[in-house]
Amino acid sequence: MSIHSFDQVLELVQVLENTSKHFNHILEQESAVLASQNNEELITLSKQKKSMVVTLEKQTKTLHVFLISLNINNGLYGLSNAISNMGNRSEQKLLSSAWLNIQSLSDANKNLNEVNGSIIELNRRHTERALDVLRGQVGATNSTYGADGQAMKSKVSRNISIA
Repeated sequence: MSIHSFDQVLELVQVLENTSKHFNHILEQESAVLASQNNEELITLSKQKKSMVVTLEKQTKTLHVFLISLNINNGLYGLSNAISNMGNRSEQKLLSSAWLNIQSLSDANKNLNEVNGSIIELNRRHTERALDVLRGQVGATNSTYGADGQAMKSKVSRNISIA
C-alpha cells in the first residue's frame, strides 16, 4: 500500500470510527431517555439515529469499495489481514488501533440497540395490553395478520367506556 493510499485508508477509517462513536453516544442517550420516559426526546433521538445509520452505511460502503480498488481481498472483510501484513509498523499500529476500535464500537452499538429495542417492544406490549383492557378485550383472543404483517385482534367485546 502506497503512502498516499495508506493516508486515504486511514482517513476513511478514522471518519468511520468517529461516526461510530457518535452513534454510540446517541444510543446511550436513547437508553437514558427510555429510562426517563421522555417521548418527545425519544422521537428526536430516533430521527438522529436513522440519519446516523444512513451515514454509517454510506461510509462503510465507501471504505469497502476503496479497499477493493486497492486490491485488498474481500474489501472490509480482508482489512484485518491487510493490516497484519503491512510492513511499516507505525502505520500498522495506527490503522490497527482505529480498526479494532470500530469493531468494538460496532459490537457495543449492536448490543445497546438490541437492549433499547427490547425496552421499546416491552413498552409497546404494555401499552397494547392497557388499550385492550380499555376496549374490553381481556382474555383469549384470536390474532390474524394483516397485509402489513402486524397482528390484528379479532375479538370484539364491550368497551369499558360504555360499561
